[in-house]
Amino acid sequence: MNRKKSKKAFLLLFILIFPSAFYVYLVAGKEGSFVRLPYYGPKHPIVVTADGKTKKDTVFYALPPFTFKNQAGNEVTSASMRGRIWVCCFEHLKDTKVSPSITTLMNRVESRTDLDTTLRLLTFALDTETTKSLSAYATLVHAGKRQIFLSGDSSKVEQFAKEDFYEPVGISSNNGFIHFFLIDKEGSIRGIYNGLLIKETDELIDNISMLEAAYAVNANREKSRKDDDGI
Repeated sequence: MNRKKSKKAFLLLFILIFPSAFYVYLVAGKEGSFVRLPYYGPKHPIVVTADGKTKKDTVFYALPPFTFKNQAGNEVTSASMRGRIWVCCFEHLKDTKVSPSITTLMNRVESRTDLDTTLRLLTFALDTETTKSLSAYATLVHAGKRQIFLSGDSSKVEQFAKEDFYEPVGISSNNGFIHFFLIDKEGSIRGIYNGLLIKETDELIDNISMLEAAYAVNANREKSRKDDDGI
């Protein structure tokens, strides 16, 4: 029995790490030969001062500050999500047509990234929900510990979805909020996927590994630089 469990754990680890390892190989072996995940949303102009001189530059679009309550009654903020990769979607939890499909595929994302303990999966409720109802919903859909359900005033959540996610990236929400968004550690949108399609959900899962690998490569380069500089 132990041998079977060990074999299963090894296979799961291999499935999770292989795409990332292959991505890292491409980065390290052939700089510029891989496809980087894009940034979505308009760039913002900034003024940078260096060596007493100022110059204009641009930064990638990042989500503005937000604060919502989760199913445990705790506040989840943009600041608390910094430093994490996360995936999010927007749902009318009482909807019986679209939401069940999105919920099922969010569970798919969680089950296929179960070794990535730092990843968080956020569902913003477009209904005004209480902490108790969010907790009951999480139990109903068999959500794991990495899934967070958030709520607030329904009009504010919808405004947040439209103005901070859909409109900046040029996607219409007229047919409903049906997308998964992949967010990096700096709060930038790095991927958009149809949350009703298995194929695009699996692409999201692959891209999570690619993004994790990119951070690993950058961290390794920074460590090597410091070692070379004797820091």
